[in-house]
Amino acid sequence: MNVLIVSTNDLVRERWKSALQDEHQVTEAASYREMADTLARSSCDLVLLHRSMCDMRLLTSLAGRRYFVLSDIPDENEAISLVRHGAVGYANTYSSIARLREAVRSVLAGRVWVGQKVIQKIIEGNARAINEKSIRPPSDRNLSDREWEVALLVGKGRSNLEIAAELDISERTVKAHIGSIFKKTGTESRLQLALYVKSLLA
Repeated sequence: MNVLIVSTNDLVRERWKSALQDEHQVTEAASYREMADTLARSSCDLVLLHRSMCDMRLLTSLAGRRYFVLSDIPDENEAISLVRHGAVGYANTYSSIARLREAVRSVLAGRVWVGQKVIQKIIEGNARAINEKSIRPPSDRNLSDREWEVALLVGKGRSNLEIAAELDISERTVKAHIGSIFKKTGTESRLQLALYVKSLLA
């Protein structure tokens, strides 16, 4: 996989490169210009971005790309904001080599990498935002009524066991519905599905 490391800090770039170069093809950029030039001329599976370089202009330019933000001083609320803007991960700039490798593998496999507390906050925020009366899927989506009910409950942070009890179906059936929902919505995790549901109800 091709990973682009973006930071103005030479030591940070070297730290990340040494952690990842055994498993990935790593390219470095020390400025916005270098990053833009690299993205324009070559394929990139993931952008590893130092928080000190983040601003809305940069994040907008990365729309549609996988990018992972690492911060010197991680903040849960900032993590939530960045994930909602499209980041696939958020972690400490100085995470251990093993932890960074695990995080990169995870996001390249299609998952979102943030702390458990951050995930819970996002789910709780979604639960408050989801309209309890939205029982039918939007007309332009191909989810069945039952799948939409399951998706809404996932968006509210319910576990498979809780969904099964609420809908009076088996837990195995819930799992089957969620697998089908993931395929139909292009999501790959409960967090992504929760954010997807919220976006449809916005």
